[in-house]
Amino acid sequence: MTQALSLPRWKIWIIAARPRTLIASISPVVIGTLFAYSQGVFNPLLFFFTLLASICIQIGTNLANDYFDFLKGADTAERQGPLRVTQAGLLSKEEIRKGFIIIFGLSAICSTYLVLHGGVIIAALAGLAILLGIIYTAGPCPIAYIGLGELFVFFFFGPIATAGTFFLQIKAFSFQGLLLGIAPGALSSCILIVNNLRDVQQDRKANKKTLVVRWGKTFGQLEFVVFHLLALSTPLFFIKHYPLIGWISALLCFPVVRLIFSLFRIERATQYNALLKQSALFLVLYTLFFSIGLIF
Repeated sequence: MTQALSLPRWKIWIIAARPRTLIASISPVVIGTLFAYSQGVFNPLLFFFTLLASICIQIGTNLANDYFDFLKGADTAERQGPLRVTQAGLLSKEEIRKGFIIIFGLSAICSTYLVLHGGVIIAALAGLAILLGIIYTAGPCPIAYIGLGELFVFFFFGPIATAGTFFLQIKAFSFQGLLLGIAPGALSSCILIVNNLRDVQQDRKANKKTLVVRWGKTFGQLEFVVFHLLALSTPLFFIKHYPLIGWISALLCFPVVRLIFSLFRIERATQYNALLKQSALFLVLYTLFFSIGLIF
């Protein structure tokens, strides 16, 4: 803790943004854009603003989560996971509150450009994403505290983000765009599931009723397995037009098996932190491999 207190301010803000998890907001935008590229359409400026808006929504959500979890007592000195800057006293409550307001504001500015191209549908999606990012842990009935965290992450960092990105590039809705989002949404949810498994004791004390708190460790492990199977199944829908994707799905079975075995071998809460890092890295790997399959 003493070492953390001596960190420069910019490093503290980077820790608060949780950069290791930002692949969750990057993956669906990259995959949706490359799906449009595979059909002969690519607007680099739209890609840039879509990516920036998506990242800002996730960072804003992370900062708000840091703030409201501290206020609600979910982040305490007993925490076993990565450092949370408000709980650790590295940033004041007022600083972190101003931080997520600014970041959500930046996301809204980026979204303005997207709305000019995508119209009312994109305006509604952007506004809803920002609102849900705030009430994920804020308000009288926060999403994360009633067991809807996985659903929020799955849909907004999966099918909605991917299909929305594709819509912006192509100017047309595609059911395939929704299907493409299943994998990044499922794998992003796995990152959250690992967090919930690790923090189950603290969450229970704070009355944070995640699905793991409600239905137990075995249910969380089952979620982890099912979401990975969903991710591995997604490429099979696209083999006809993208044959390389089939081989990619087969290759990805090996790291998935390793992740699942690692989950079931965990005995102490702190061991989930290594799995958390591995899950984020697997989403990076999946995004890279799937992108190659779409391009070639």
